[in-house]
Amino acid sequence: MESRQNLVRELIPNEAGTTYVYKQETSIWPVWHYHEEIDILLFLGSSGQHITGDFIGEFQPGTVLVNGPNVPHCFTSTDAPATDASRPVIAVIQFSEKSIGAEFLSKPEMKRIREFIDSTARSFEYLGETRAKAAAIIQAMENSQEMQRFGQFLNLLETFALAPEQDKKRLVSNFYSPVLNDENVNRIELVRRWVQENLNQKITLEAAASQIQMPAKAFSYFFKKNTGKAFVQYVKELRIGLASQKLLQTDLSVLEICYACGYNNLSNFNRQFLDVKKMTPTHYRKQFKDLTKQ
Repeated sequence: MESRQNLVRELIPNEAGTTYVYKQETSIWPVWHYHEEIDILLFLGSSGQHITGDFIGEFQPGTVLVNGPNVPHCFTSTDAPATDASRPVIAVIQFSEKSIGAEFLSKPEMKRIREFIDSTARSFEYLGETRAKAAAIIQAMENSQEMQRFGQFLNLLETFALAPEQDKKRLVSNFYSPVLNDENVNRIELVRRWVQENLNQKITLEAAASQIQMPAKAFSYFFKKNTGKAFVQYVKELRIGLASQKLLQTDLSVLEICYACGYNNLSNFNRQFLDVKKMTPTHYRKQFKDLTKQ
């Protein structure tokens, strides 16, 4: 695997030539990266934001994501530092069509799994009963022996393949087609990290462009081509995502959260939140509290 200090294409080690790689990790990778393998992710003990292709969303314990091959992604935790650094926060399964084998996938009984693998290019979050069943299988794999675990892996793929449409949340749009090379991905990571560190400050297109020594107009085109979003929209969605986490995880007032997320006007903050979440910050917090009381 290449250095995590410089974001590049990640190379997934698989020296044993296995069908898939299963691991539980004690930290999430907060760096914009991509790789040829498909990721199946179960968040075990962490909350925060994820960027998957041109989608920005939130994750929490129990969230199940499938990232397609060569779809850039990263995760930012909003949790306080863990008191137990040895406790896993994410379970990861990585595989590819190649690792499973074309001959095996060509079998008639593998038709639905083959169709699922083909569909992963757009990445998904799984919900409802599919999420619950997938999470149970992934957690059970941790303590299983090789043959049993392989059976569970196939069962997991079948679970996704049979998921009803209401259990599937598509993440990456049809229009997203980044130019994947190390230079472009590194540049986006520099800007992404700078934005993340300055969400509570004034952020301008010109200041962002200066992070990678690019004229503002050229940067605007470059950023949208490689993230699928206009820079202003990207910052807005990150800020609203951060505000959402603070609304759920803290007792800060809406006004305090407004300022903490880089807004200096409450009415503008409420308007932007409504545009992204389709409800006001107050309603968003109340809805969560009502659900957790049930």
